Amino acid sequence: MSRVISVGTANVPYKFNQCEVKKFAHELFTDNKNYINRMLGVFDNSLIETRHFVHPRNWFDAPKNFVERSESFLKNSIQLSKSAINDCLEKADADLNDIDHIIFVTSTGISTPSLDAHLVNELKIDTHIKRTPIWGLGCVGGAVGLTRAMEYTMAFPKSAVLVIALEICSHAFHREDYSKSNIVSLALFSDGAAASIVSGDKHRLSKSSNISLINSLSTTYYDSLGVMGWDIVDDGFKAIFSKDIPTIVRNEVKSNIEELLSANNLSISDLKQFAVHPGGAKVLMEYEGSLGLPQGTFRHSRKVLKEHGNMSSPTVLYVLMEIMDEKDFKPGEYGIISALGPGFSSEIILFEIV
Repeated sequence: MSRVISVGTANVPYKFNQCEVKKFAHELFTDNKNYINRMLGVFDNSLIETRHFVHPRNWFDAPKNFVERSESFLKNSIQLSKSAINDCLEKADADLNDIDHIIFVTSTGISTPSLDAHLVNELKIDTHIKRTPIWGLGCVGGAVGLTRAMEYTMAFPKSAVLVIALEICSHAFHREDYSKSNIVSLALFSDGAAASIVSGDKHRLSKSSNISLINSLSTTYYDSLGVMGWDIVDDGFKAIFSKDIPTIVRNEVKSNIEELLSANNLSISDLKQFAVHPGGAKVLMEYEGSLGLPQGTFRHSRKVLKEHGNMSSPTVLYVLMEIMDEKDFKPGEYGIISALGPGFSSEIILFEIV
């Protein structure tokens, strides 16, 4: 089996209280104050108290073109990724020589060569390391990265994979865009990066982990391409969100989870640990309700949402880190890692505490 050895997170430089970002939104949209005042309730109902961005408040005062956003993305992505990698390695008592494959996940900017190639140069990683950059998965990307690492290390049990999920969501905030999607984006999303080591069971690091990845289920729902994603506009990426996301969670996710569990002779009642991507307050409520769980069961997800907001792909790794750091689990317990993203798609991973 594959093991999750450690999860590390980045030190994002600028911390904002949610009330500060709400005030910023009120200042940002100058032409229609009555409309914005009606929309600002999304900030208050988000469960978010603090978020982190790579830029200070005044960076957003002037419009930014796509070139400026792209230059910022490359520079800050390298810095955040290095911070997350260092934290991950330190927690595992590992070094880069333990790694033979990098999986790099992002959706909020573009770079060719891909960001993993930049990191090979920055960190002087082995020139023969395997690289798998993955783009466009949005919020589901962190979970998919873990699945690909699990599959690789099951095939090559002496290997260890470094999964990096990095997003700078603040680059998708647009001045004077009064669309509901842009305002929701400003109310929920933030910047972050996480790195995780996944090893095969014959790698030296495997003995140090309690998290054993067992199986996964990927689902892409028909006729749902417009639920979540990007519109490409002159000054970068513009968020697409549908109000149907909580409904999809209510109607679809339980059956997907049951399908994965059934294939492993388990049921929902066997699950004790939940690393669920906190897409928002309503999404978490629908997850819990559809699974017949008491509201508040996903306390690790709520903690991450409260302290960091929705960072897209890294967020589920932050939740997994909370579970691993707290160590409130027993051998033999089962859990799931679950996230949703563009496609519209779902990724669910079954794990066991060993």
